[in-house]
Order: sequence, then C-alpha cells, then structure tokens
Amino acid sequence: MTRRRLLVLTQYYRPEPNFITADVAEALAAEWDVTVVTAHPNYPFGRFYEGTRYWWPRRTVENGVRVWRLPLIPDHSTSPIRRFISYLSFLLMLVCVTPWVAGRPAVVWVYQTPFTTGLAALWFKLWHRSKIIFTCADLWPESFTAAGVTKPGRLMRALFAYSRWINRRADVIVCATRSTLERYRADGVPAERLHWLPVWVDGVPATTTAEHQPPERLAIVYAGNLGPSQQLTTLVEAAALLRAQGSPVVVDIYGVGSAEGELRALAAARGADNVHFHGRVSPADAYAISSRSLAQVVSLKKTPLFRMTVPSKLYFCFAAGTPILAGLEGESAELARESGAAFVFDVEEPATLVQAVQTVLAMSDDARRACRSQVQQFFQDRFAKHQLIRHYLTLIDGCLSAPAYADAASRAASRASLGNA
Repeated sequence: MTRRRLLVLTQYYRPEPNFITADVAEALAAEWDVTVVTAHPNYPFGRFYEGTRYWWPRRTVENGVRVWRLPLIPDHSTSPIRRFISYLSFLLMLVCVTPWVAGRPAVVWVYQTPFTTGLAALWFKLWHRSKIIFTCADLWPESFTAAGVTKPGRLMRALFAYSRWINRRADVIVCATRSTLERYRADGVPAERLHWLPVWVDGVPATTTAEHQPPERLAIVYAGNLGPSQQLTTLVEAAALLRAQGSPVVVDIYGVGSAEGELRALAAARGADNVHFHGRVSPADAYAISSRSLAQVVSLKKTPLFRMTVPSKLYFCFAAGTPILAGLEGESAELARESGAAFVFDVEEPATLVQAVQTVLAMSDDARRACRSQVQQFFQDRFAKHQLIRHYLTLIDGCLSAPAYADAASRAASRASLGNA
C-alpha cells in the first residue's frame, strides 16, 4: 500500500531550537512518507553551525524522516534589507529544489516563520492539489514592528495585505495564541480553517509530578533568551533593590542574547553582585534548575503585539512547578493567573517585582507544595507535549477528504477522543 506523503517546509529544524517541526514529522513517520526541506542550521546567531557544508544541499534520514538542508544567506539582525535578503535566499532555494525532491505530497505543512516560506507551498496546491497547513508561531507582520525591523507605513500596509492574501490560500491555519486566531478571523479567514494549538516546550520530562522540595537556595531563576523583548533590565534593577534591603535572594540568569552585555553592565553599575550570569544550558538542565528555584521569571516588554502573545517560556514555567513572577500583559497574563501560581508585576516598575518576590518569600512550605501540584496539573491537562502532538496528527489526518484517504477520519476521531480523555 502506498503511504501518504507529507512535505514539511520550515526554515528552522533540529538541531536548531525549533523542535516542533521535528517532533511532529517524526511522530507521523510511522504512517506517512515524510520529507522535510529546511535550511542549513544557523539560528539563533545567524551563523552556520560548526561542521556545516552550507554551500551545498545535503540529504539525510533522521528518525525515519528524509531531511533536505539547503543553502541560504543567514541573518538575524534588525536590518530589514538584510533580513529580507535572507528570507528571499531561502525561498529561492525552496522553489528551485523542493519540486524535485518532494514528489506529489498529499499535505504540505508550512512552519510559517519566516512569512515568505508559505509561497513555496502554493506550487503544490496548484499542480498537485495538495492540502496546505500553516503554523503561525508568531503574529506577523506585527512582530516586525515589535522587533524593530520595520516601522508603521507603506511597507507594513503591504505586508498586512500579503498576510491576508496568503492566509486565505491555506486549508488549515494553526495559531499559537487565541489572539492570533481572532486576528486572522477578522481578516476574513473562515473560522472552520482556524485552530488554536499552543506551542509545547522542550526539555520537560513526560511526567512533571515530582515531590516538592524546599529550594536549596533563595534563587530567582530566569532561563531563556536575553534580548530586548524580555526587558530583563527590570529584573536586574529589582535585584539591586533587594540587595540594598539586605535580602538573601539571588538572581540566576541562564541564556545568551543580544542584551547580555547591557544587562551585565547594568548589574555592575547598580552594584547588583547578587545577579549571576551562567550562559546557555540545555533545556533539560534549565528545567531541573527552574524546578529547584524559589521562583521563576518570565517577562515581555509592553507592546500591543506582546499583549496578544504567549511566550513558550510561560509553558516551561508551568511545567517546572515553582511560583512564577510574570511581567506580562494581555493573553499571557490572563493565562498566568489561570494557573494559580503566578504573581504578576509591572515590567516597567522594578519595585512591583520586589513586592512580588517578597510575597513569594512569605509563602509557607505547605503553600509551595499546593502551588506546585496545582500548576503542574494545569500544565499536564492543557499544554503537555504528547497532548499537543496528538492534536497536530489529528489536524494533518483530518484535512484530507479524498476517498483514497477515507480512513483518516476514523484515525482522527480516535486521536481526538484520546485527547479529551
């Protein structure tokens, strides 16, 4: 029996920190013939990984999935011209190579970051009548303004028009947040094509029900990207205030990013020697460290976009199970409050973070144990990796309605019932 073909188009793929595409592709490989077309790994620094023969296409088989890695011009700067050249270079390689290596896929799944990748799927829809699924992990083009890549004006209006046009060509759109779904619905995308499916996190064990242990040290932990979007200057300023008050709390920062130099300089200028920078660690190590902390920090700067965004870091905090200091607004703040373990502070006011830390310090051990149990159950019920992957498999199976794939409906119904169990 001929197996159905799935083509995955994504600029980012494992070993880059985009595990979603790899997780789903490998889960489907038992039943589908899966081909992934991606770029040579270069994210997040815009430099090719060591040992990469980046000037030539390369084919490998990884956990049952054929993976084609293509050349591109890498860039991860805030220059709109350089960023567009990078996106365009990958799109051109997709257009030239993919029709020759992908055959006639029944479904083309596009991880729609960057926003140009979806264009390469249209050829398969036109010539092979393939179904198209977009995953919109970021709300664009709004994200360009938030990242400082573009400013409001003619270019942004053109990008919004392009967004509406290409999204209407998809058979299914997976939105990482409910706000994104509502925005696309307002753009005229039919409601039945839109699905809300949060992003799962890497490094979290299959079960997150470990017994509560008192923190080994009074450490506030941040583990993630050190960029301007996280506004971690507030965390450093709050640490300086805590030190001035004689608090025993320390701040451990794990990760790298463009704002690291600024944060180190600010800590030195404020005399915040209770702030420690540890560099990058693996997701598994970050989970272990966070789960032993006094509390975890997740924050985003105040922008209209980020009020519609839920950072994957928040799901990671749910899984780790310790109190969450949340400098968030909008949908992510609402979700944090729903967990029952979050203390929301104003990301522009360090004093409000200090107050939240003091509240956490005052918690009894019984309260911490109850907090851990509640938030980890919240995570398992709604955001656990196996649950979300199951929903992806249901969507990909279910978008096929041709008679040759009639059995997909029964498999989708079976998986849906498991997801609701």
